[in-house]
Amino acid sequence: MPDTNAPAIDLKDPASFAWWTDVSIRFSDQDSNAHVNNTSFAQYCEAGRVDYLSAMRRHLGIEPRSAIVSVQISYVNQLHYPGFVRVGTRLLRLGNSSYGLGQGLFAGDTVVATSEAVLVFFDYAANKSRQVPEELRRAFEAGEALTPA
Repeated sequence: MPDTNAPAIDLKDPASFAWWTDVSIRFSDQDSNAHVNNTSFAQYCEAGRVDYLSAMRRHLGIEPRSAIVSVQISYVNQLHYPGFVRVGTRLLRLGNSSYGLGQGLFAGDTVVATSEAVLVFFDYAANKSRQVPEELRRAFEAGEALTPA
């Protein structure tokens, strides 16, 4: 059960994240305004989510099969080529069959975007959602302590 008295997580604060993924900004990520296009931000978020979930898979030895049901990105500052974007990823919420991930995207110390995604555990054979497996629940609850391999 989540602690309703817990302080809100600030996705603009690098201290909110224990898991980081560095992504290289490609020349093709720019648009005609010479800044990184909004669609590239979605790809950076995806790279962070995949890295985070891959760590869970390595930790448990099983596949956390889930599907995204929503993604929201808030753009805070422009991002430019060349360079790297650092993506912090963390668990925000764990429900019965779904979970929420929060992300902060940073260029150096500057936040450039935040994102929240909701994913649902899915039984692809039955074509319906399923409960969060207990071993995954335990791993997600301990997940903020994971460090990159």
